Amino acid sequence: MTDGLIDLARADTVSGEDAERREALADSLERFIENKARLSAEHPLRYLFWESTLRCNLACRHCGSDCLRDNSTRDRELAPEAIKHQLADIARRYDPRSITFAIIGGEPLIRTDIDEVGAFAAGLGYSWGVTTNAMLLDARRLASLKASGLSTIAVSLDGLEEEHDALRQHKGAFRKVSEVIVRLVADPFYHAFDVICCVSSLNIDSLPAFVDYLADLGVPQVRFTPVFSRGRAGRKSGLMLSGEQYRQLLTFIALSRQRRDDIIVTLSEEGYWGPTWECRIRDGMHYCGSGTVIASILHDGGITGCPSVSRRFTEGSVRDKDFLELWDAGFGRFRQDRRATAPDSCQVCDHWDLCEGGGFHLFDPEDPAIVNCGLRKIGEMGECHG
Repeated sequence: MTDGLIDLARADTVSGEDAERREALADSLERFIENKARLSAEHPLRYLFWESTLRCNLACRHCGSDCLRDNSTRDRELAPEAIKHQLADIARRYDPRSITFAIIGGEPLIRTDIDEVGAFAAGLGYSWGVTTNAMLLDARRLASLKASGLSTIAVSLDGLEEEHDALRQHKGAFRKVSEVIVRLVADPFYHAFDVICCVSSLNIDSLPAFVDYLADLGVPQVRFTPVFSRGRAGRKSGLMLSGEQYRQLLTFIALSRQRRDDIIVTLSEEGYWGPTWECRIRDGMHYCGSGTVIASILHDGGITGCPSVSRRFTEGSVRDKDFLELWDAGFGRFRQDRRATAPDSCQVCDHWDLCEGGGFHLFDPEDPAIVNCGLRKIGEMGECHG
């Protein structure tokens, strides 16, 4: 079954130069689908997350990991030597220069030993980075990370002052993070730096002013990711976007990418949005590499695809087996069995080849009947049989 977008590209209603462009588009899409199948078969690791902790210094309303402001999970965290062992083992198989090693949480800066792990990773040749709420990123800690070879940094800022402080449930958080951003812009030692903004019903209407604010600070890029139902950001949280608000977000991102040259605005890898929006809201087509090119070592040693997928999709633990053994022998549901793992409505959908369920993190094994279909949300499903 081919995606409707390919059929549309090959429609016989046009001729001449336009027909040639459409044929070229159809060929490009078919190569894209073939490449996804190749990656699924070969699963070359390209991005490794380490969820260093579930502890956090905040209690955000939209936290998908349901992180805790206490030490109840500390005794389950992996020691630095355990992660170093896995990094060294992986570097004997893969060229570490082709892999990004990302340290996340919880709030990773709660752990003082991630600098040690980062320095070890850099010594092996990995490019490594952190994603942080920036509340603990003072000048001294930044200097330590810099000395450890930090090459990428993503800072979470979820709108202007009122919205960010409300979502983070911490008055003054916005101003604190803004100070850190100013410090980062003034000292561009890193290879890449951007701001990640979780879009919810609280901040959807203030995004234009928010992007203006970031551009004025000198931020090079902002990534928007819609909130999804996981952890504290459940369906009854009041934070979920409506279909109209999703369209508002997509329109805003597409127009910002078209009109702005002072800041890069993009949609994070979040779902498939069909022919009207794909390639207008980010640099390329939607592709979920979870379990094919992306893997995560969780705080307790569990192994899975991207860190946002359900914890019911873990493939084992590095406490029992080395990562590469699990990576090679497991992950069937992320690769050849992905369609069987998706919601029932995906099984006969014409958009599957390009969509593949919109992202593995949207699959809910606790309630497989739930459909998180982007095209249905925005009313652009078309004549799909699904």
